[in-house]
Amino acid sequence: MIPCDPALRWRLVRTAQGAEPPDLLVRGGRVWNAFTDEVLPADVAVCGDRIARVGPWTGPVGEGTRVLDATGRVVVPGYVEPHTHPWPFVNPLSLGEGAVRRGTTTLVYDDLLLHLALGLERFEALAGALHGASVPHLFWVGRMASQSRFPGEEGVFSREVVARLLARPEFLAVGEMTRWVDLLDPDRAPRLLGIAETARGLGRFVDGHTSGASGRRLPALAATGMRSCHEAITADEALDRLRQGLWVLLRNSSLRQDLDALLPAVARTGFTDRLCYTTDGAKAHHLARHGVIDRLVAKALEAGVPAGTAYRMATLNPANLLGMGDDLGAVAPGRVADLNLLRGLDEPAPETVVCRGRVVARHGELAVPAPSGAFGWREAYGAGPTPVPDWPAGVFPLPGHAPDPFPAGRLVNAVITREVPVRLEPVPGGRWPAPGQDALVLALTGRDGGWITRGVVAGLAPGLRALATTYTTNAGVVVVGADPAAMAEALARLRQIGGGVVVLPADGGAEVFPLPLAGIQMPGGFDEAARAAGRYQAAMARCGYAHADPNYTTLFLSCDFLPDLRATRAGWIRAKTGEVVLAGEPAAGA
Repeated sequence: MIPCDPALRWRLVRTAQGAEPPDLLVRGGRVWNAFTDEVLPADVAVCGDRIARVGPWTGPVGEGTRVLDATGRVVVPGYVEPHTHPWPFVNPLSLGEGAVRRGTTTLVYDDLLLHLALGLERFEALAGALHGASVPHLFWVGRMASQSRFPGEEGVFSREVVARLLARPEFLAVGEMTRWVDLLDPDRAPRLLGIAETARGLGRFVDGHTSGASGRRLPALAATGMRSCHEAITADEALDRLRQGLWVLLRNSSLRQDLDALLPAVARTGFTDRLCYTTDGAKAHHLARHGVIDRLVAKALEAGVPAGTAYRMATLNPANLLGMGDDLGAVAPGRVADLNLLRGLDEPAPETVVCRGRVVARHGELAVPAPSGAFGWREAYGAGPTPVPDWPAGVFPLPGHAPDPFPAGRLVNAVITREVPVRLEPVPGGRWPAPGQDALVLALTGRDGGWITRGVVAGLAPGLRALATTYTTNAGVVVVGADPAAMAEALARLRQIGGGVVVLPADGGAEVFPLPLAGIQMPGGFDEAARAAGRYQAAMARCGYAHADPNYTTLFLSCDFLPDLRATRAGWIRAKTGEVVLAGEPAAGA
């Protein structure tokens, strides 16, 4: 629920009867009705941030009334993005600014990386500050577990911590439980289900993640109380989740462009009120090129989905999923005045965007000052660079007891690895992959550098000397490289810029991408972030990176829930079984 002041409610009642002038009058357009799927001529009268009346306006127009001419235009609700991630490069404000320019007026963010990087109190203060500063509506989901186990994890994501976050108005749910097998584990499930019930008791919901779950396991996962899942990749999987009572978020992102495969599910079900779209953390340069929820509506229309269904999946459906259908998702009296003015229903990218009762964008550009330009980034995120360990080259070779051949993770796409054997040879201080195998050594640590996990990645980028980044699932540091000296150089450059990404191509030079906000984000606006993200993609492509999104590759090399070989605090592991191939070890004195 989005609170409304009682005095404003009374103004809405008076204005709806024509007794008072509105603050904004959208005149002369046709309005798409999210409840009846009609498109009817109507004016829209707005007071403050709310709609007072939809229909012919014969009441007064005051001196302070702003009249917006909608002649020849169709008015639809602002689009709702119910599940996304404000990292890397973009920050929560800049991502919101980029989205609202294309008509997405509500976004729900995942808190994981900022929570881990900043700690609870600093993150909590940041979330509150961002909530008040943003142009679109910004909300959050709070994790109840990480994506990479670490000592003390249960304290960081305790029931008390999650309840504290969910008590805040900007938090809507707990989510997404990527390590969903824990929900079925007799030792781990009781604590997690206790957190889920705490969320439900606070009127919040449980955002799900059931990637790869079989039909046998889906009923058990639905029984945990989760409401939604965005991990279906086929129409059959979408229908399987609908049959279990789950809301299904149809995903199309820079990592996975699944929408074409998912849309046939729309025609195969008699009810579509539990279907929504999500971009699931598409990166800034992808969004700049292709759009946000507007592009997903366009793809649905191109696939033959009826216009009313295509728009409802972008508006009222996600609003209802979030428990905000009485405030968002429709052009109707009492709702928040989030409006998109379209040339027609066949063109979902809006000409004009109204958010909370004011015109905020025209023709794809902001019509108001960008809050990201004036926001106090240093104060909100904390002063000083992101910690990066100071390690010499001798730290990186695999230890002498490493198995030979070594179980390496070969990338088959941006995030999934398949186990392949890689031959090792002796080098000073340990072992290293023999030449000619397209294999790089990986090192993972926390930001304090107190431990190290080593592994081997194949198929990343044959023209890469080394890469170092603070954009990782564990909010730590990942370094990959073709030789120890290159890895030490990349790490030193990363320390110099205070966090971000450093790419050392094999043909010389360095590509440096500072991310001074918690080591994962840039201050400032969307366009700058999109350009930087595009340069990073191009730099990796020049090194031979052939997959969809290097941001996701570096992020998920340090997770514990995707197949097959991964780096975690425990060591280089087989994710499906948890078997440790090469244990992590202390790095004291490195």
